[in-house]
Amino acid sequence: MSPLPDYLEAINACCNWPWSNMDSEQIDLTDAMGRTLVEPIVADRDLPPFNRAAMDGYAVRLEDLQNTSALPLAGMIAAGDSSSPVIPPGYCTSIATGAPVPDQLDTVIPHEWTDRGDPVHIQRTPERGHAIHRQGSDALRNQELVAAGCILGAPEIGLAATVGHSSLQVRRQPTVAILSSGNEVVSVDTTPEPHQIRNSNLPMVSSLMNAMGARTITASWLADDLEATMEALSRSIHEADLVVTIGGISAGDRDMIRTAIDSVQGEVILAGAAIQPGRPIRMAAMQKSNGTTPVVSLPGNPVSALATACLFAWPIVNRLLGGDGSLPWTEGILAQPAQRHALRRRFRPVQRTTDGRLVVPHWQGSGDLAHAANTIGLVDLACGEQDLPVNTSVRWLPWP
Repeated sequence: MSPLPDYLEAINACCNWPWSNMDSEQIDLTDAMGRTLVEPIVADRDLPPFNRAAMDGYAVRLEDLQNTSALPLAGMIAAGDSSSPVIPPGYCTSIATGAPVPDQLDTVIPHEWTDRGDPVHIQRTPERGHAIHRQGSDALRNQELVAAGCILGAPEIGLAATVGHSSLQVRRQPTVAILSSGNEVVSVDTTPEPHQIRNSNLPMVSSLMNAMGARTITASWLADDLEATMEALSRSIHEADLVVTIGGISAGDRDMIRTAIDSVQGEVILAGAAIQPGRPIRMAAMQKSNGTTPVVSLPGNPVSALATACLFAWPIVNRLLGGDGSLPWTEGILAQPAQRHALRRRFRPVQRTTDGRLVVPHWQGSGDLAHAANTIGLVDLACGEQDLPVNTSVRWLPWP
């Protein structure tokens, strides 16, 4: 038997498969949060479009203060004023934040640096250009502000509105069908028998998929019945853009999802990885009339399902949305030693201390979902015999 691939090799194989990008749709700007931009957002004019006062105060010619510290007032300019008054030499004008600075004036002196009288006695002389937000200093007309492929947040939505977009072209969200299996599993509103467990995986994975930018359309529990599993799998492959299965992929007699996937036309891309938790993770490309559907098969233990959904399903969602499968890994420092696995890369839920360092909480194995409460993401612990010591630099992945 060939050795299982390390995580990096495994996820590269999955992401390098020629998945088709989602098509695009035009949506209202108010609905664009978290969506993936298809066309870049470009400035329709200089930003700001005029020399803008950055503070309340007095607009002056700095040269007028060479021989005096007092200037008489010549009117007031408010934000939104369209006229550009002519200010005679030796005079200043009161100006509000956001108002256009007349071309012949070059400096704004804050109220706090004056006596606010008439004439205005100026107590402190700034450098030329002080408190003026220059035309085009943020961006020039036709300059790209937001690149295609960006996941839109509040700043990008604000920029889109700034340059006149009331709607944006974005990737359609991949639809996801989730299939959870196991005769020992009952619904969350059922009082379980001693040998049963409530179905934590369906709502957890469904919430994760939505947070990743997909849209869950069905989330179903399946009994350990091969015919029913094959029927549900076939239907999901044809109805959804992505299928995520949970459980039923080990080598047991009742692991029906693995058997059902092997019986459907398609290609297995991944059959296990040298990781903990999540060693049985599988991925396949299943044929349908209009292309292929990725099927990501997560192990059934809840911490395994949590970890592998982030490590494998999230990159596939990113690929379907036009990305390269990259995830937002970041660097951190261990506050306590972290135990490694001798042969497998370990991905553990991690907490952050008050000083910003990372702690891997104690666990009882991949069934111990309780230890993942109050964690911020997954830490990547490369395999090795020795614990990683305090202050080791590690990478970690925030929860979606």
